[in-house]
Amino acid sequence: MELDAADIRILTHLQLDARASNAEIAEVALLSASQCHRRVKRLEEAGFITGYHADIDAARVGLDINAFVHVTLGTHEENRVKAFVEAIEPIDDIQECYSVTGDADYILRVSMPNLTTFSEFMMHQLMPLPMVGNVKSYIAMESVRNSNQLPLTHL
Repeated sequence: MELDAADIRILTHLQLDARASNAEIAEVALLSASQCHRRVKRLEEAGFITGYHADIDAARVGLDINAFVHVTLGTHEENRVKAFVEAIEPIDDIQECYSVTGDADYILRVSMPNLTTFSEFMMHQLMPLPMVGNVKSYIAMESVRNSNQLPLTHL
């Protein structure tokens, strides 16, 4: 499916306000309400829109530690890589995990209430995993830029 200008306007607006009414989106996309509704459904069905969510203030819910953890595996055998991915999948404290190039094999983003819980996570959940060779952690001191919006200007 190829995106046109109206589709891009719809996606851009929904990234800014996922709770926008169909009428509001239609106005921004320069479409009738019925055309806009069909377009949004088509974008959902085609997998361009994968869901809608609320952004929650981590500090307000007691998650004061935001950390990035670089994980290097001891070996890169396929079964150990798979075992690592399976081991971290159920850990709710991990918001994101990326397989990366460079010195580390994975970068995790974790949120914790405090340094004690972060230390417990590192010492009792992550570092004991048999496939983990090395771990480095970086605790964020301040969020300078935090956006979930994808740039669509290249489309």
